[in-house]
Amino acid sequence: MLADATDFFKSSEIVINNDDIIFSAGSSTFSYNFYDGKMNWEQELSSIGTPIIDGKNIFFVTENGYFVIMNKDTGKIISSNNILKILKRKKRTTKITGFILGSGKIYSVTLNGYLIVSSAVSGKVEFFKNIGDPIISAPIINNGKLFILTKNYRIVGLN
Repeated sequence: MLADATDFFKSSEIVINNDDIIFSAGSSTFSYNFYDGKMNWEQELSSIGTPIIDGKNIFFVTENGYFVIMNKDTGKIISSNNILKILKRKKRTTKITGFILGSGKIYSVTLNGYLIVSSAVSGKVEFFKNIGDPIISAPIINNGKLFILTKNYRIVGLN
C-alpha cells in the first residue's frame, strides 16, 4: 500500500459563473478564469458546501461556523460573522451541515438541529430555531417553502 493512499482531494462542487470557475478545496477558496485557466485569486477560507454566487457576491459558510460574503471579482472579504455565536455556549460545539440562499437570506443548518437565518446583505444572524433532530444535509427551497431533512428522516417544512 502506498504511504499517501489515504490522502484524498476534497473539494466543494465547482461553480461556473460567466468567465469564472469557483470552488473550495482544502483550506482555501479559488477563482480561475474559465477560458485560460489562470488563477484570478485565492482566499484562505473554505466552504463546507458549494459556494453560492449572486451578482458580484459569493456566499459560503465555513466549517467552524462563519458566514462569509466575498467579492466575486477580487476575492476580498466583505463580511465574516460567526453565526454559531447566537447559540448558547454548550450548543456551539457543532458543525454546519449545509446552507442555501433564498429571499435575501442564508439558511444554515447544524448537526445539533438548529436552523440559523442570516441576512445576505449584512451577514448578521436575524433568527434561529431549534428543529429538534440532528440535521445532516443542506436545506432545500421549493415553491417558496424551506424544507429540512433530519437524521431521523423527518421532513420539516417552513414558510
